[in-house]
Amino acid sequence: MTDGLGLRGATAVVTGGASGIGAACCRLLEDCGATIYVADRDGDPPVDVTDRAALDRLAAQLERLDVLVNAAGVLTENRPVDELAPEDFRRNFEVNVLGTLNSCQAFAAPLRAAKGAVVNVASQAALVSLPQQAAYTASKGAVAALTRSLAIDWAEHGVRVNAVAPGFTVTPMTEAFFENETFTRAATARIPLGRLLQADEIAGAIVFLASPLASAVTGAVLPVDGGWTAGEPALPW
Repeated sequence: MTDGLGLRGATAVVTGGASGIGAACCRLLEDCGATIYVADRDGDPPVDVTDRAALDRLAAQLERLDVLVNAAGVLTENRPVDELAPEDFRRNFEVNVLGTLNSCQAFAAPLRAAKGAVVNVASQAALVSLPQQAAYTASKGAVAALTRSLAIDWAEHGVRVNAVAPGFTVTPMTEAFFENETFTRAATARIPLGRLLQADEIAGAIVFLASPLASAVTGAVLPVDGGWTAGEPALPW
């Protein structure tokens, strides 16, 4: 058990906790001694972050909430911006942005009771643009901006709100991209650390931000991207 993060006995809700980064957060939080509630369409019972009533029902079970991780998200098909369907844009915002807002609003009372911590999952796409990802990029940029607004609004209640901005991470949502060897080689070459990231590595940053070790950190959007947003890898001499 990981005791050093000070989360033993904490209560946590993880949206999107049935797979990928969310599932990795559940494993690490459980290892820290926290009690986990999963809010996921594939959970038991299923909870969709676009369904505010379902989130309210889960929140009603909690007297306090120490940690909220908003990891639920979607990534629609990559398209040039001039071919982007309004439905794709709408779907990215519905899940990635409004889903995060729904969750924060639903769990606001127990979070305030515990002076808890929220960690949202944005993306490196919130910080730098990638080709043919206008809908996803805009939605994750909105998650980053929402994180800062929540941090300011909730500071008086003692609730900290931060976000991580993961880089290219191997998850069920992204695995189709990495089946393309040309894409994977190009992405890996562009990452200064020279490799794709794993969900457990993103979870480590999330759980740190959620823990008492980050007690003075709020409103931050932390890149966890192998150095992608820091700049280009070293050029050969």
